[in-house]
Amino acid sequence: MRKVFSIIFFILSIASYDTKSFSDIEVKIIKKQNIEVIKFQMPDQKFPGKDDVLAQIHFPSNIKEGLPIIIHQHGSTRDGFKFKKWGGKTDEWGKRLIDKATERGYAVALLDTFYKRKLEPTDKEKFPNAILAALELSYILSQDERFDKSKIFYTGFSYGAGQVLKLQDERSAYNNIFRAAVAAEPSCNIVSNPYKTKTATLMIKGEESHYYPSACKYYFNMIKEMGNEIEYVSIPKANHFFSLNGSIIKGKAVNGCSDNIVIRLSKRKLRFADGTPTNREEVLKKCFTTEAGKGKTRERLNEAINIALNFLDKYNK
Repeated sequence: MRKVFSIIFFILSIASYDTKSFSDIEVKIIKKQNIEVIKFQMPDQKFPGKDDVLAQIHFPSNIKEGLPIIIHQHGSTRDGFKFKKWGGKTDEWGKRLIDKATERGYAVALLDTFYKRKLEPTDKEKFPNAILAALELSYILSQDERFDKSKIFYTGFSYGAGQVLKLQDERSAYNNIFRAAVAAEPSCNIVSNPYKTKTATLMIKGEESHYYPSACKYYFNMIKEMGNEIEYVSIPKANHFFSLNGSIIKGKAVNGCSDNIVIRLSKRKLRFADGTPTNREEVLKKCFTTEAGKGKTRERLNEAINIALNFLDKYNK
């Protein structure tokens, strides 16, 4: 039965979208493990000829029609595990999310938007606009009868959390079918000007993160003033990785504009929160710093994931 569903999934995906964009979709079934891996395309001008993106989908033990599904976007470090096919990877949040979410009856789709693009955690200026992959995958999954298209959710950690917050952008508002979303430890230094959206959103921040909470608190208030549904949770004594052994080290981070965040406007214009216009060159100079963080004991990561799932549960009804 699962094989039949997978074939239907594949055919419907191609039939429902532009064939040039989706003609190379492939699905691999991992027998007896409730796992499928899908390969699709997210073209990016930064990576000519490297359009492929992967998603490994984990199903709960009781597979049925109308499952809720969480799409997860990894952070800059894919330190969780390797996919069953094609060599994709996810992060530690994605790794732990599988068991906790499937226990609650969710399917989980782990995106890898760095696949074959030879990106390192320090290549932050080169990272792809991964929200586009999440949106494409959400539409593909919405055509599969195993999933409830009214219960598609989105989570992201760090860089992935920044992608989640792009759902506040006007350009996402017209395409977004996510019921609710969780941004775990976003930087919030460079954000989209909020636009009215129906997606309920939760921000989770470590109180002692090197991505200083002041930036996200400011953006949280901007989103709230727009009238969008938004919540904010701070985890005491936790660093960026939800660890209790955090410290500052030399590295690379987008945290230099925490006290005066950069806002993306229409027509590719940028301005600081205080109203001062800016440009990409100035943003790269001011917001990208060598003040990074370390400490990956992750004592409070499971707590953060449970907070995220408790939030999504409110919309999985």
